[in-house]
Amino acid sequence: MKNFPQSWMSVLLAFAFPVLMMAQNNGLHYEVNRVYPYLSVSSEQLKAANSIAEFNQHFKPNWIRAYESVTVLTTIQGNLQQSVSNSDVLTPAQKDNLNSVDAGTEISVVVRYLPENTLQHNDIQEFDFTFSINPDYDASFAGGPEALMHYLQETAIQAIPANQFKGLDMAAIKFTVNHTGDIVEASMFQSTKSAEMDQILLEAIHQMPTWKPATYADGTTVQQEFALTLGNMENCMVNLLNIRRD
Repeated sequence: MKNFPQSWMSVLLAFAFPVLMMAQNNGLHYEVNRVYPYLSVSSEQLKAANSIAEFNQHFKPNWIRAYESVTVLTTIQGNLQQSVSNSDVLTPAQKDNLNSVDAGTEISVVVRYLPENTLQHNDIQEFDFTFSINPDYDASFAGGPEALMHYLQETAIQAIPANQFKGLDMAAIKFTVNHTGDIVEASMFQSTKSAEMDQILLEAIHQMPTWKPATYADGTTVQQEFALTLGNMENCMVNLLNIRRD
């Protein structure tokens, strides 16, 4: 392919701005988004939270008749700390521990409770979950957008037939930038239906130069996952990516 199609310029720009970049050309839609953990919050949300329900939308206080205990487990200066309360409202000690948690570590919550139902005698039930804090700065391609465009043009674009995406509904490629900025994983979440195209994209992503890794405000680096999606973003498979497009 001798010329540089406008549609592929859109893909390159999407990679250059990995938080969210959208483009459409000839009816084909492209996006690159962060892939979030199942449960995660920003540093601001963590500081403002007053109840455990703010960390997990699946937790419903109306399930519960009475609490036996609510334990919050955090890692502070490398040591596991726990703070316990008797309701879903965070105590001052729990808030202090949450605001002192080591960057890049997960937070666990264990709720022991009597369920709200019509039974006269209930056994204690347990509900637990783990969540993480989003980095303050997302990972970015080293060298900036121009360097990324040049890399992808040289390694992938020129090798792709011009009609490769004809009839494509939706395809997605997931990849991880680790804490040192290296690409450690890349996989087809949803195939393009062309083994040749899949291979070209995977090889290009696997062989990317080092990125600037995702970073917390204190300088701690952490791995971060991304997805390149192509085609119909109403496809039900998109919901499984947890890319938070809003």
